[in-house]
Amino acid sequence: MADNTPAEEASDPQGSPPDTQAFPWLLRQKITLPDPVKGHTHRPQLVERAMPTRRRLTVLKAPAGFGKTTLLAECGRRLRQEGVPVAWVSLDERDEPAVLETYIALACAQAGLNRNASSGKEPANGPDSRMGAMAQEIESLGKPFVIAFDQVERLKHPVAFALVAYLLQRGPSNLHLAIACRDIPDGLNLADVLLEGRAEVLDTEDLRFSAAETARFFGMRLSRRALAEEMDHSAGWPFALRISLINRGRGAERRQGVAQEFVGNWIESHLLADLGGDDRDFVLDLGLFDWIDSALLNEVLQRAGSARRLESMAVLAGLIEQVRDGATRIWRLHPLLRRHCAQQRLREAPERSDALHRRIATALARRGQIVLAMGHAVEGGDSFLAGTLLEQAGGVRLWVRQGVTQLQAAHRLLSEEVIAQSPRLMLLRSAALALSGNPHEARALYRDCAPKVNDGEDADIECLMDDCLVRGCLVLYAGEPVGGDLTQDLSRDMARLERSSEIDALTRGYLEYAFAVLHFLRGEFEPALERLAFSSDWLAGTQYLAVYGELLRGQIEFMRGRASVAESHLRRSGRIARTHLSLDPVAMTSNRVAAKEMDLECNPTATAAELPGLRRALLNFGVPFSFFATGINVLIDMKLQSATVSQALAVADEVLGHQRRAGLAAFVRLLAALRISLLVRDGRIEDADRAYRREALPEAPAGCVDLATQSLREMEAVSEARVRLLIARQRFGDARSLLRKLCSVAEGRRLGRVAMRALALSITMECQAGETEAAIRHLEEYLGLFVDSPFAWPLVRERTICAELVERFLALRPDSPHCPAARSLLATMRRMDDGSNLALSEREREVLALLPGRRIKQVATTLGLSIHGVRYHLRKLFAKLGASNRSELLQRAAELGLSEDSP
Repeated sequence: MADNTPAEEASDPQGSPPDTQAFPWLLRQKITLPDPVKGHTHRPQLVERAMPTRRRLTVLKAPAGFGKTTLLAECGRRLRQEGVPVAWVSLDERDEPAVLETYIALACAQAGLNRNASSGKEPANGPDSRMGAMAQEIESLGKPFVIAFDQVERLKHPVAFALVAYLLQRGPSNLHLAIACRDIPDGLNLADVLLEGRAEVLDTEDLRFSAAETARFFGMRLSRRALAEEMDHSAGWPFALRISLINRGRGAERRQGVAQEFVGNWIESHLLADLGGDDRDFVLDLGLFDWIDSALLNEVLQRAGSARRLESMAVLAGLIEQVRDGATRIWRLHPLLRRHCAQQRLREAPERSDALHRRIATALARRGQIVLAMGHAVEGGDSFLAGTLLEQAGGVRLWVRQGVTQLQAAHRLLSEEVIAQSPRLMLLRSAALALSGNPHEARALYRDCAPKVNDGEDADIECLMDDCLVRGCLVLYAGEPVGGDLTQDLSRDMARLERSSEIDALTRGYLEYAFAVLHFLRGEFEPALERLAFSSDWLAGTQYLAVYGELLRGQIEFMRGRASVAESHLRRSGRIARTHLSLDPVAMTSNRVAAKEMDLECNPTATAAELPGLRRALLNFGVPFSFFATGINVLIDMKLQSATVSQALAVADEVLGHQRRAGLAAFVRLLAALRISLLVRDGRIEDADRAYRREALPEAPAGCVDLATQSLREMEAVSEARVRLLIARQRFGDARSLLRKLCSVAEGRRLGRVAMRALALSITMECQAGETEAAIRHLEEYLGLFVDSPFAWPLVRERTICAELVERFLALRPDSPHCPAARSLLATMRRMDDGSNLALSEREREVLALLPGRRIKQVATTLGLSIHGVRYHLRKLFAKLGASNRSELLQRAAELGLSEDSP
């Protein structure tokens, strides 16, 4: 609020200031309408709702920092501009009845009321006569007259309440009152006018900033993500938004300390200053809770009725929100207030702060909130309590119950000292290292801490379960070969566990799921689905494994060639992940990557925009083998569909280098095979041959298709690499032998996707061998499968050779039932080579034309667009041309003849 209003603005419309010489104690600021706040965001709809002339009484009721005074003052300024007189009175505790009466009289005089009626001089008949004279004068104006009272909660004297009530009840019909307050004082009767329908109360929820208003407050400079974060952090509290704006204007090194000091000062002086000692202690204690429910609050504070007390505290109105519906009501304090209260509690009573944190930790652990509990234990200065709570929750088994993200979060809260004294926690660290992409450290630590488990009937089942979970991490996340000793030993020990009567339902369900994963990796789909069914029975209600169970079913059906069935499973998996695992990046991304692979296989001409974060995820290594296999296939196929073989090779080289340095054997083998196929496609036959020998990949057909020593994805990639090399060397007989072996395995295991890729390679091989009839027979077989498995990409990617054969087939066999499928595939092949099918808008073409040699800001200035507008069109161009950066975009545009310097 501004205190330096010029004297001429404080005078009445006639230009003479009100008579104040008789009152030397008068504070002119108390009857001066506040100036506009710098950086104020106009909220026209809210101003219209709050306009005092719309009703007899308008009440703005909210805690400090919600902009009540700012809103009321804005209404007052607008009314004055429209010729409506507005009297402003700011109240405080010192306003005894006579003082208040004087201020009201002088405020009315300042607003233009007749000075004789509002001079503040008490007539012989007393206050009622003075108020009556003012009321008569207001009525005689014949137009609306507004009196605005700010900070009404500060009034204390019953007679002072009576003065306001007199104006409300006895004032003329053209008198409108407006009140801004944190809470309505008990002695001020507003109920009658509210019940009569002549009043409206705008509360905290009305005064919160919406997302659109927050965007305007920040000058429309926030991205969509930043705006969402701002709304979550501020909860629409104007004060919190103001603090955030100040932070954004400071240097990064000064932001946190300066802002927090200011916030603390404001909270103490505006929110907590009027609280008694016991109430203040209660609010400071609340700052230690991440979330609050009545049972938790009573248990930790060791007193009944805490929740009722919480709800009755006016100072917290609007600053404590309900965060979950249901049988249990749960609240949380606003983050700014919670942070300050926690810090203040620690400063004022560190021993109490530590004790409460430890009590919260124990209470949360009983409720299954293990990571939150560990955080409170650490905050309470007891890191060993954090380790104990994690061990009591099952240690590494937290992964099964609550997912990778929770396990990693728990691991980060463990100190070196705590881990060193607990073998179970050392095992957990080994798993956490594997899950976060540190396979070397994970293997080394496991070798040091691997438990010695009895082979007899008296084996320690608990210890064996932990051990199996950690080895499972190493197999899935650290690139252990599926045919290696570690995997074989894991399968044997899981079978031992399965036979035990001591394991619980969750453990048994996880074992079934783990067996299903191993079967899937080896291409054994029937036993995998059978295990998944058992797993679902045991794990009913366990959302983490429900997500991955549906994902696994979707991937199995995809590999079988049943696209529509696969899609339904992937959709269900994604829906569960969004609802229950939204903070788990692998769970959220896995579904999108699997769906993308299927889409690329079925619709090779569809938009091939790179999935956000996919390449980064593959380079960080914290992903299981099946995710990596799907993801790297997606990246390479996208480059083959939308860019060039050389760009696909660049991606393969980049990722392969990281895999080698990490020592992820299965990951390296898969990617090396995929890279060899790319080298052959790029015409680099000698390089491909050398790479094949260097990687020690099998040459005999039996070794290429062996699913006992390698995963299905490796088998597929190795076989294709070998076939392409044999075709390039014109060793057609050897290629034909390997392809027959591959088709036989695909048929025996119902691997529809593998069968279609093998047939597409067979067509290519026979065409190059000059065996046209054999090629047509393979094409007919492919077209027969295509009816039920609409995988176009295996044949379309061989279009350089196969397009002519498809045309010949249509000419030779026009009555074949496979002609519609052949025509569809031929059309797709032609679209793949035709850049004109990219429907660029006029604006997209303008942006593309200006992009070479210019920065985004220059493009925006030239086209009269905002920077955000140019970026929007660039994202569309990246998606349509399948590029991930500017140089790729310009290269692809040149290849497709979309740029001015294209040949």
